[in-house]
Amino acid sequence: MKTLQLGQFSIDTVVETAGPFAPVDFVLPGVDLAQLEQQSDWLMPRFLNAQRQLMMSFHSYVLRTPRHNILIDTCVGNDKERPLRQGWHRQQSNYLQSLAMLGLKPEDIDFVCCTHLHADHVGWNTQLHEGQWVPTFPKARYVFSDAEYKHWETEHRQALAQGRPAPNHGSFGDSVLPVVDAGLALMVEDGHDFEAGVRLEPAHGHTPGSCVLHARSAGEHAVFTGDIMHTPVQLIDLSWSSRFCHDPSQAQQVRQTLAEQLADTSSWMMAAHFPDPVAGRIVSHAQGLRWSCDHP
Repeated sequence: MKTLQLGQFSIDTVVETAGPFAPVDFVLPGVDLAQLEQQSDWLMPRFLNAQRQLMMSFHSYVLRTPRHNILIDTCVGNDKERPLRQGWHRQQSNYLQSLAMLGLKPEDIDFVCCTHLHADHVGWNTQLHEGQWVPTFPKARYVFSDAEYKHWETEHRQALAQGRPAPNHGSFGDSVLPVVDAGLALMVEDGHDFEAGVRLEPAHGHTPGSCVLHARSAGEHAVFTGDIMHTPVQLIDLSWSSRFCHDPSQAQQVRQTLAEQLADTSSWMMAAHFPDPVAGRIVSHAQGLRWSCDHP
């Protein structure tokens, strides 16, 4: 994605990986493949390939304001033990080099904002150093929803006590707890202002404490939506929640509300996994809603 100017703010992406991810009916168990065929003119090949695999990107956003550099979601990370997800296991990506291409070093990040605490949104919170997981962004405050943190902390502790595999591929232990132990975590209740024009708001459903981040400057608006939608395919039928949603019904309600708020407006939607060019808008069409990613 080219740099998107949003009033006095700017938005860039740091892409970790991108390409075919998984069959659409695996990610969206309720999907109607016949409906996808009927709308293949705009879905394929950008969002859905010939094998009916979703085209997805794993990326972070860098929101730069006159006051702060805010990194939103931190992908999978390098060197993480993820044996149940082959593509993530002990991954070696050029994530930090991509960040450097934007003119930023890890110590330049003021805030790390995790929309939720799934493994593919917290990975670069930490990096491996001399056998220990240490915070990647040493001067940043890592912003976590208090409700989200407490949920996964309970899940993590119970799994350890009962000898079960840790939830979220073990990411709470290697990508969240080290940040807390270093004193860099900032737990927030529903609703938190980073500064004027940058606000974190609750959007529970995909996870128990998932959030969205709104950025407003000079009359322009963008919303960073995390995994409220995994793919533009979900605009065909907003009831199609992903198999990764904690509460599919609540996730649907949040997605419906978001779509109604953004449809046919000038607001940019910045999802966590839509493929390049990433920034886009929800627009009405004779067949329902569609995704428009005509980037200036």
